[in-house]
Amino acid sequence: MKEQILIAVDCGKSNTKALAKWKDRTYTTTFPTRMQQVKRFGVEIQPNSYLVEYNGDEFLMGEMVSESYSDFNLTKNSLIHKVAIYTAITRLLQKANAPSNVDIRLAVNVPITTYKDSIQKRNFKSMIENENRTIHLIVNEKAFSFDLSDVTIAFEGMGEVYAKTEKYRKEYITVIDVGGLNCTYCQFKGIQPMVNTMISSDLGVKILLGKIGKAINERYGLSVSSDDLEQVLRSGYFASKGEIFEDSKVFIEELKYDHLQQIVQFAKSRGYTFNMSDIHFVGGGSITLRRYIKQLFSHAVIIDNPLYSNCLSFLKILEVKYA
Repeated sequence: MKEQILIAVDCGKSNTKALAKWKDRTYTTTFPTRMQQVKRFGVEIQPNSYLVEYNGDEFLMGEMVSESYSDFNLTKNSLIHKVAIYTAITRLLQKANAPSNVDIRLAVNVPITTYKDSIQKRNFKSMIENENRTIHLIVNEKAFSFDLSDVTIAFEGMGEVYAKTEKYRKEYITVIDVGGLNCTYCQFKGIQPMVNTMISSDLGVKILLGKIGKAINERYGLSVSSDDLEQVLRSGYFASKGEIFEDSKVFIEELKYDHLQQIVQFAKSRGYTFNMSDIHFVGGGSITLRRYIKQLFSHAVIIDNPLYSNCLSFLKILEVKYA
């Protein structure tokens, strides 16, 4: 019997996060989900970037790619997500130093709308499994070949519920996953998701960036790029020609607070009351909005490692499935 490596991938619109379990050790990788097609690329590859050759085409993936090459489609049934997932697998195989014939047991996530639709779910699974054909790709000049079968499809917004089943088995929890493009909501009675509460909105962090860009344009008459906006969000202010616009610090914070209010109001419009349940925020966006989450929900839990919380649940599902 071949040895198994368990791999969990949360391929988001902002970042691809992945975990692997191999010989009782856990390995991690994360990189921006940004992909640009290139040809005869000769620039030295920088850390957290990958030159990927797949199906006769050449792609640059990760930090070296501009934010403008992000995917803004709600679906994940796309080439960029397929290549990102395969790239994450190769990174983890390398880190774990797993043999070439290792049996890969993979869990990947899809938007809740896809997860609830049997046809969309089946089509995504078939795409990731490459229609049962061997997957060949070259990543940073190293060749990989592997097969994927029986891929486990998980849904966004699990948080750490399945990673810590004993802790949450008797709890009533509302999970809000603030991602790059989507914001996913789900309530759990114990470890059972309540289907009617599994909803999604397009209120991820990239939408907040768009609001900030619009405000900068209207206030200062200046245009900003997607990459500019990433820096604005990290810095908390807007600067041009070396000059910091002090008033920008105020309206950026106001926009963050307003964006969180929209996330909450959307949930309420879909029947959420936020009564009697513990409230968990996960996803990279929860870090951005942490200050205002604590203002609106003083007892809310912001998971210690919100980027990997979903992956930890996916990995636990694989451990149970293939024990």
